[in-house]
Amino acid sequence: MKNGELRAVVCSTSLELGIDIGAVDLVVMVATPKGVSRAIQRIGRSGHSLNKNSHGILVATNVNDLVEATVTAKLVRERALDPIKILDKPFDVVAQHIVGMVALGPASADSIYQLITGARPFRDLTRDEFDRILHYLEGGGKALAQQYRGVFGKISVSDDGTVSLAHPRVAREFLVNIGTIVSEGFVDVMLKRRRLGSVEEGFIKGLQIGDLFVLWGRVVRLIDTGVQEVFVERADGQLPTIPRWNAAKMPLTSGVARAVRQLRADLAQQLRRETNDSLCVDWLVEHYQISLANAQAIVEQFRAQLSVSDVPTGDSMLIELYRDDDFSHYFFHALIGRSANDALSRIVAWRMKNRSGGNALVTIDDSGFLLTLRRFQELTLEDWRLCFEREGAEEDLRLALRGSELVKWQFRGVAQTGLMVPRNYPGHQRARKQMHWSTETIFRVLEAHEADHPLL
Repeated sequence: MKNGELRAVVCSTSLELGIDIGAVDLVVMVATPKGVSRAIQRIGRSGHSLNKNSHGILVATNVNDLVEATVTAKLVRERALDPIKILDKPFDVVAQHIVGMVALGPASADSIYQLITGARPFRDLTRDEFDRILHYLEGGGKALAQQYRGVFGKISVSDDGTVSLAHPRVAREFLVNIGTIVSEGFVDVMLKRRRLGSVEEGFIKGLQIGDLFVLWGRVVRLIDTGVQEVFVERADGQLPTIPRWNAAKMPLTSGVARAVRQLRADLAQQLRRETNDSLCVDWLVEHYQISLANAQAIVEQFRAQLSVSDVPTGDSMLIELYRDDDFSHYFFHALIGRSANDALSRIVAWRMKNRSGGNALVTIDDSGFLLTLRRFQELTLEDWRLCFEREGAEEDLRLALRGSELVKWQFRGVAQTGLMVPRNYPGHQRARKQMHWSTETIFRVLEAHEADHPLL
């Protein structure tokens, strides 16, 4: 490619950084990058030198994609980067940093606390929370310290508050376990004693025992989870409750979502006011600097939507219902991003289950979520309003998550970052199965005997 022998390269977004420096003239992205910063980073691979300009083309795959591409290009031109969300005082990072500090030499607990709380993400870390993390690092916590202090103990705190390493080997172990990036692998799906296939760990996180999903064209029910495998049984002829799709799809950023909502609201308002669509097309061309054909496609889509329903914006929740012979499909339009829709759909599905019984097929997307129900599960509009009540939403989300695999699998990453379950030992890397087995055992112990553990 650098020699000009290859005129084009088709690749995923993970093209190895470095090989493209100075050799790419144009970047063509099929489907939107779901964020301004991602768009700039990928387009920036073209003209990658001090004296060249970067050029990129966004290729939309449908009209909704075209709307996202339109606002993304506008935000790129305005240099409106995505807002950065920084986690608020993650305890696992605090634990790792404490060990790193005392690996350099003993230090007082007061000075460590003062240094950590001087960093903005940890400015609200209370002294009680800090002391609980210290107690965990001394021996693993209340549930583990009595028998396994030698295994989990990373530090020692003297009577005068001096913190030091519990053993010299801790410094060596720390050096090979630094970092907060947790890699996910694949999990085997076992039908009786036979391996049926494999799925991503990220997919399993969203399941709970009893959920139905499709693998290799067969509907199966999740009945148990192991260290690095899950166990299923056949569920032929039943409706899957969990759809199967690529778990690596990038989520929409809040900045782009907000801009799409604004475009929807502005254009819908003009379409309600104007009978001449060409005026709306001209407004899009002028305001968003897009082609006439693209503007016409967007206006035609919005006009068609208004003729049968409404254009969903951020002011209200638009619910559309479609019935087939056996099921009712409720489409909830909420352009708030996939993570927020994941949480919202869990709350609504949990409340729906308590009202009408039975699980629902939940499909989430950046633009909303879909609940597929059997006829006996249908709710009235007033019942749906109650499902969206703010009061008790956080507690209902906790209850909905309790039966899922999400909390347990998420704990794996926290335990690794917090140095409870090391990824590596000096000289060799731990087997993934061994690491998962350790995490699974610790999770069950803490959940049963120390629910307020800092890492839990």
